[in-house]
Amino acid sequence: MSYINDIDLVASSKSIKENCKILKKAVIRIFEKGADNLIQFNPKKTELIHFHSKRNIGENVNIYFSENYLVEAKSTVK
Repeated sequence: MSYINDIDLVASSKSIKENCKILKKAVIRIFEKGADNLIQFNPKKTELIHFHSKRNIGENVNIYFSENYLVEAKSTVK
């Protein structure tokens, strides 16, 4: 048995909404490839942070990958 640790995804665009769209598409593809290769990911260990220049984002910045899989944006990550 082996483990895959600490995968980072980075998206950059002119809006947080577009970044969320890019990240969601990438994660869904990674999860599909993982399932094809018997790789499991732990949603509880998934973290999301947005780096931005605004004082307050003011919009929904969480990402819903499915009904049962929500990644909430945090102000800090481990």
